[in-house]
Parts: sequence; C-alpha cells; structure tokens
Amino acid sequence: MTDLLLPPGVLLLCVVPALALLPRILCRWILALSPPLVLLYLWMLPENAALSVHLAGFDLHLVQLSAMGRLFASAFLLATWAGSLFAFPAQRREWCAAYLYAGSAVAISHCGDWISLFLFWEVMAVASTVLVWTGGFKQSAASGMRYLLVHLTGGVLLMSGIAAHLLAQDSTLITPLTDGTVGSVLILAGFLVNAGAPPLSFWVADAYPQSSPSAMVFLSALTTKTAVFVLASCFAGWSILIPIGAYMAIYGIVYALRENDVRRILAYSIVNQVGFMVVAIGIGGETAINGATLHALAHIFYKTVLVIAAGVILRETGARHATQLGGLARRYPLVTACTLIGAAASMGVPLTSSFISKGVILQAAVEHHVLWIWVLLLACSAAVAFNAGIRFPWLVFFRTQQKPLPEKPFQLCPSSLSAILLPTLLCLAIGMFPQKLFALLPFSAVYHPYTVLHLAEQFQILVPAIALFWWLRPLMVPRPLTQLDLDWILRRLLFFAWEEGVLRLLYLSVNVRDVLLTSSVRGFKFLFRHYGPRGILARSWPTGSIALWVALILASYVVLYSLQSRSLWQFIHSSFS
Repeated sequence: MTDLLLPPGVLLLCVVPALALLPRILCRWILALSPPLVLLYLWMLPENAALSVHLAGFDLHLVQLSAMGRLFASAFLLATWAGSLFAFPAQRREWCAAYLYAGSAVAISHCGDWISLFLFWEVMAVASTVLVWTGGFKQSAASGMRYLLVHLTGGVLLMSGIAAHLLAQDSTLITPLTDGTVGSVLILAGFLVNAGAPPLSFWVADAYPQSSPSAMVFLSALTTKTAVFVLASCFAGWSILIPIGAYMAIYGIVYALRENDVRRILAYSIVNQVGFMVVAIGIGGETAINGATLHALAHIFYKTVLVIAAGVILRETGARHATQLGGLARRYPLVTACTLIGAAASMGVPLTSSFISKGVILQAAVEHHVLWIWVLLLACSAAVAFNAGIRFPWLVFFRTQQKPLPEKPFQLCPSSLSAILLPTLLCLAIGMFPQKLFALLPFSAVYHPYTVLHLAEQFQILVPAIALFWWLRPLMVPRPLTQLDLDWILRRLLFFAWEEGVLRLLYLSVNVRDVLLTSSVRGFKFLFRHYGPRGILARSWPTGSIALWVALILASYVVLYSLQSRSLWQFIHSSFS
C-alpha cells in the first residue's frame, strides 16, 4: 500500500461538489485546470503504484497502475479537458454529470478489483444517461431511457458474472480470464454491451446524437473505450471477439452510408472503429494488444475533433441534418481545417494517428495468419471514406447547399478554439512522432510504420477509395429519411410481447379473479340461505317432529340393510349351489 496515494479518478470525482456550488466563473477555471492537473499527477505516480483498502470484508484495490491503464487514463483526461473547454456554455448539471462520468472511467482504468470496477461502472451508466438527457431534443428523454435500460442490462450481466466468478475463485483481483466458465461469459457479455457489440450496437447512434453538443464529446470518448480497456485486460486472445469485431466494423459503415443526421454518422463510425479494437483483442498477442491500445487513443483524439466540429455547427446554425447543411467551409475555415485533419486521421492518412495504429493491428493479423480478417480490415479502412472520412466533411463544409443558411457573424470563442485544437494537434503528434508513444505501450516492441511497403499499401487503399467516393458522390446526396436500425425490431418485439403477453396475462388474471370472486359470493349465499338465522337447517323444530324424523331414518336404514343382506345371501347361495 502506497502512503498518501489518491486514485486519479477519485480526484476528478471530488471536483463535482465544487462544480455544483461555486459561481460559474470559478467553475470555468476548475473545468480548465482540473484535467491537466490530474493528468500531471497520474504521470508522477510510480509504475508499480498501488492502493488497497479493506471494506465490508473485501480487499478493494483502488489503484493497481499498469502501462495500458495509464495510457487509457491519459486519453480519457485529455478528452475530458477538450470536452470541458467546449462545455463552458453548458449547464451545471452537465458539468457535474460529465465529471462523475469521466472520473469513473479514469478510476476503472487503474482499479484492480471486480467490486470497485462494478461500482464505477454503474456510476458511469447513470452519469452518461444524464448527459444524454441534457440534449433538449424531442427524442432526448426517450433515447436516454433506452440507453439506461441497455446499460442497466449490461450491469446486471456484469454483476451476475462477478458474483459467479467470486464464488468460483474466492478472489476479487482482476486477472485475465482464460476459461469459458459461466462467470467469465457473463462478465464478457456485460463488457460487450458497453462496447456496442451485436445485437445491441444500435444504442450508440440512438443515444449519443440526442445529447447536447458538448455532452457528446464526453460520450464518444469514454463508454466504448472503457469497455475496450477492460476487454483488453481480461479477454485478450478470446477468438469469439474476432467475428464480433468484424460485424461491428461492417455494421458501422453500412448504417453510416445512408444516414442524414451528421452526428449519427459520427456515432455509427464509433461502432465501426471500436470493431477494429475488438478484433485486435480477439487476435491476442503483444502486437495486437499494442495495436488495440494505440487505436483506442487515436480514435479518442480524432473523434473528439469531429464531434466538436459537429457541435460547433449545431450551436451556430441549429442544424444537424445534412439536408440542411453544406457550403460552410468559407464561414468556418479553422473548424474546416481541423475537421479535415480529424477526417484524415480516421482514414489512416500518413502523418496522422490512425495510420500508425491501424498498421499495427494489420501487422498483428499477419503475424497470427488471420488472412480473412486482414482483408476485411483493409476493406473497412477504405470504406471509412464513405462515413467520417470524406462524407462527413463533404456534407457539412463543401457540398453546394440548395438553400444556403442565413449569413451571420461567427467567431470561435477561445475555449472552443482550444477544445478543437488540442485533439487536432494530438492526432498529428502521434502520426509524426510515433516512437515516443511506442515506448509507453503495454508491451515493448519495435515498429517501423513509415516503410515504403506500408506507405504504398496505404495509398493503394486510400486513393481508389477517395476516387470512388468522388465518382459516386451524386449517390451520396442526403435524403430526408428515417433509417431503421435493429432497435426497431426489438421495440416491435417488446410491444408484441407487451400486448400479446403481459396485457393478455393481466386480462386473464382479472377474469380469473372475477370468476373466483363470483363463485365465492355464490357459495356464501348458499351457506347463508341454508345455515343463516332463517335457513332451513338453522330453525328450531318441535321435539315430536324430530322424533318422527329419527324414526323414519332408522326405519329406512333397517329396510335398506335387510335388502342388502338378502341380496348378499342370495349371491352366496347361488355361488355354492
């Protein structure tokens, strides 16, 4: 146990009361300074930093620092910093929910026991739901409720798995799970819900775009990447993750292709890129886990750029559908430039972050001889041009708008400018100086991303994809349509189960209750009629009448007994004669 050691995530959680109570001007200073100070404290901790407490009969390892956990926590803090700067105009409840959310995500990245992980996991679910509700759109409340139900379902699976695991192992320590026990499978299912895996991939695009412009920055950076971190920590090498990740990669591209809402395009792109990370975790091995870690960091930074760009446009124009946007490059030149860098990073253009991370994942696929997944990931890398890569900036900034939006003066405030420049510079820094980051990866390895072969391979992917998009761009013109996802089928099934199952059961129970009640009333009336004060069996009878009735009953009994005895005697006699 390290003396005077505080978990970095808990430090962020301690900021929440100040954000709730202090004046707004002080809160903005807290928003601007808290993430970088916590980030500095995180890197001052020794490599083997640990903190354990004994509570309620359990050993809780609140700090169990690892190289991968430090990198994920750093990415979470940098994204929180950018989101905090962009959230200066937001409401207090959004600030508080965002820091509860971010603090819990950072705490998960360095906690070492299942109980602490589950507690922070559930705080994340509740806080992120509040962020979805901050959107103020028509569907924000309903989407937030669906989001909460999905994540509470994941929490139930996770809690069940942890309970089963603790019964079997009798240890709260988080360790890699290598067997297919019930506990391990349930824990995996709980983590995959947060990652956006099938059949619940729809929740990302259903919930994130309904949040406020600044809240989506936190949402896009934390939930799915926290799931990637725990998957990489506990399930590296589980081959079932390879087809799951492949499905996510294809799913995100297909659904983003015809989407009209630009923020939903970015949300579907999140599922697509998380699919790359899940595939890498399923492949396993040092190279693959390094690739998943690198790509998680790269994705957090370039997606933060794109989400902030979409948020700036939403704040300034009030429009979120591609049919309402277009031709905004001259009005927002700096935002356009940052968006192009973020889009280039999403496609893996050389000198950007994703060029490095995707290259490592593809190298892992080659090392493990998974040829089909190598081909699939190459195809998906090319297809990114049709969602967040080229289509998003083209729809928002370069496409000619039939009905131009009214001109109005625009000047990006210093906080928003800093918010979009920070992740943009990080996208370029990782791409230009990858060796600095390689030294911090979970496993030591030597990579040479800028080889002639890798550059030629990447240009062979990107140039045809860009040319194909430009040739097919008339087909990419957005249409004002509502795209149905898998959640529509699930909702129909739930409605059918409600109408045909629950309601019919209620109707039947009411009918059964009525029948039982009616029978009870009739039985009571029968008893009252015969045994009541005036009933025939409750009256007072004269003694002579009673004696007469007793005599008649005895006589009847004697006659019946005689007949029965005679019949029995005849039967015996006939049997022996």
